[in-house]
Amino acid sequence: MTLSALFPEHKALPSTEVAGITDNSKEVGPGYVFFAVKGHTVDGHDFIPAAIKQGAAAIVTQQDIAPLNVSVIKVPDIAAAMARAACAFYGNPAQSLNVIGITGTKGKTSISYLLESILQTAGKSSGVFGTINYRAAGKVLAPAPNTTPAALTLQKMIKQAKDAGVKVLVSEVSSHALELKRVQGINFNTAVFTNLQRDHLDFHETFENYFAAKKKLFENLISPQNTKKNNTAIINIDDEYGQKLAAFLEGKIRVITCSLQNKADFTAADIRPSLDGVTFKINGQGARINLLGRHNVYNALAAVAAAHTLGINLETATEGLAALKGVPGRMERVDLGQGFYVFVDFAYTNESMQKAFEVVAQFKKGKIFIVFGCGGQRDRTKRPLMGQTAVKNADFVFLTNDNPRAEDQKQIFADILAGMQGAQNYKVIPDRRAAIQEAIQAAGKNDIVIIAGKGHEDYQILPAGKIHFSDREEAAAAIKKYVYKS
Repeated sequence: MTLSALFPEHKALPSTEVAGITDNSKEVGPGYVFFAVKGHTVDGHDFIPAAIKQGAAAIVTQQDIAPLNVSVIKVPDIAAAMARAACAFYGNPAQSLNVIGITGTKGKTSISYLLESILQTAGKSSGVFGTINYRAAGKVLAPAPNTTPAALTLQKMIKQAKDAGVKVLVSEVSSHALELKRVQGINFNTAVFTNLQRDHLDFHETFENYFAAKKKLFENLISPQNTKKNNTAIINIDDEYGQKLAAFLEGKIRVITCSLQNKADFTAADIRPSLDGVTFKINGQGARINLLGRHNVYNALAAVAAAHTLGINLETATEGLAALKGVPGRMERVDLGQGFYVFVDFAYTNESMQKAFEVVAQFKKGKIFIVFGCGGQRDRTKRPLMGQTAVKNADFVFLTNDNPRAEDQKQIFADILAGMQGAQNYKVIPDRRAAIQEAIQAAGKNDIVIIAGKGHEDYQILPAGKIHFSDREEAAAAIKKYVYKS
């Protein structure tokens, strides 16, 4: 593709052949287009000389810059420009795929795994882009630094998925991705809404802004630019904002509703949870998931509803639900035969922590311990709420570091402790490994240990940088050391 074809609105550009597009100067080669993006911590304009030295044919910028010896393309919105360019450069690969987007505060990852399992059971080749990794036809394309990758990466991987034979692409779509236009240019066939809970207010500032960002995925379905047919919204109408979304879409598009409390297209009954999974009935059909908690029944309903849009019958769908053994870091059990339960969970909001407690409380025979902290440089308003929930629901709390990033851990702890005033059932242990070890040492027969916040992550981001750290590995090591003395 030529430079003039890639940016047709800029009439004076040469017909230079474009070899690649990137916003990372280290990836630039001869004939590349370099997008100079000004981020929160790094300004791409500082790397323009390096990009030119490595052979960049053009620089795209949103601001005025001095003349260069290569083409300079000034755009009013560089995020939108990247999305359009990526879509064009890679040949709009999503247009020939059935694309299912999942948004909401919680449940996106679990739904994507459940749906992937259903698709595998039904013999449909699928790709899944989400919080844990980006994969296509069972092969991991890349780890996931973001729930939804940036537009340049996203379009490249969609093409890779298409080339691998994928017919159905399932993508978690974060509010950040929608606001930052990472998915602009993709025509979705189906959009799933899970729920809306307090999160990311450091970015969106208000809850209504947060909802408005999520709503954009559904506006995509009804946009004149979306040329796909029979587009469908799948909505949890037990959520207040799900009801608002359903009302907004009424009469504009097909809406499939899911509920445990109201009349809906997909409902669940006879729900029987345990610490090994949940059995229930979906529209009368027996079902089982190997995930814990009533909230995962909502996720199962959404996955089955999405499968329905692809013509997969209920019997096959429930078979696919049961085939999934678990989701990494989502109430994932660490079981080495010890006489107590250990779960690693990606509970980083007050609501998700509360759900984790609710899942285990009904089966409590001993004590409940929790190890948790809060991420640095993220929404501070949820910290005291999480502290309050922890001391209220656990017999003992081990307060520790999560991913402090560049924020002072003392400030993070102070925010959390503001919600724990008057409580005595906690201990502050900044070192996360030591906190996990103390929790394992404290646990006795039939006790339950929840290690919350990081879930599937295999790293920790400290002020000094990123290190390898896995809650699952640390829990297993502590069990071996303190339970089996090995």
